[in-house]
Amino acid sequence: MLWQLCQQLKKLQLKVKAKSTHPRIHSQIDNLELAVFLSDLAAVSRPIISQWFRSRPNIEIKADASPVTIADRNVELAFREAIASRFQGDDILGEEHDVTRGDGSTNYQWVIDPIDGTKAFVSGKPTFGSIVGLLDSGRPIAGFCDMPMLDELYLGIGEAAWLNGVPISASTSNDLATARLATTSPEAFSADGLAVFNRISAQAGITNYGGDCHNYALLAAGHIDLVIEDSLAPHDIMGIVPIMQAAGACVTDLRGNPVRYPQTKSLLCAATPELHAAVLAIIRHSF
Repeated sequence: MLWQLCQQLKKLQLKVKAKSTHPRIHSQIDNLELAVFLSDLAAVSRPIISQWFRSRPNIEIKADASPVTIADRNVELAFREAIASRFQGDDILGEEHDVTRGDGSTNYQWVIDPIDGTKAFVSGKPTFGSIVGLLDSGRPIAGFCDMPMLDELYLGIGEAAWLNGVPISASTSNDLATARLATTSPEAFSADGLAVFNRISAQAGITNYGGDCHNYALLAAGHIDLVIEDSLAPHDIMGIVPIMQAAGACVTDLRGNPVRYPQTKSLLCAATPELHAAVLAIIRHSF
């Protein structure tokens, strides 16, 4: 499937080469070439992940009490090498290693979460993913989310989003009473935040727990209507937000502010502006 996706994108790239101008969100590469580059990242990470998945790698506990394995570290290093070799001017930030500064010729940053859902990974559960985001002066503009064990590769660039090369879009849900809500863990919320989430959940049609980055991807593909998360780090956010936005979703923090690096620590993601507004009103009324 991955090889077929790359070939599909590259064939499409060849068809548009003759055009004089193409949409471009990165000054050094047009959007279609960027889509090919992002899709190729899956070929970088999947062999490493396959080597260690369900192989019982040693688990270390970091200062923030989250687990990390050799797979996390090696995937991030492989991503960094691929990005740095193509975009020498861009900064690279990641969960497991120090910031790598570019040569200062651009304002772009890449943010890497090599394995989002390491707890799932070390437990043999397939619902973890690799996330890479491209930012322009702190604003997320393109994203990659690969669910390797599910063979689902999500991309978002500008106003286009794909799953395995097929265009996707968020649902048209605008009624909280029938909305499919998801969050990874209630433990991520403060006591007050959890009370608000429970108030929203009580009014939603369905509430799902668990899922990590897959929740966001499923929202972009139209299968989930609402995702609410708190206590997030930049690497949890920056690669997945552009995919949801490219699919037509409305995404802010829990106060309704635009997503920006490094300020954003929470997400309110809704399939439609109407659903977003309804939930944001509940949040604002609660504080």
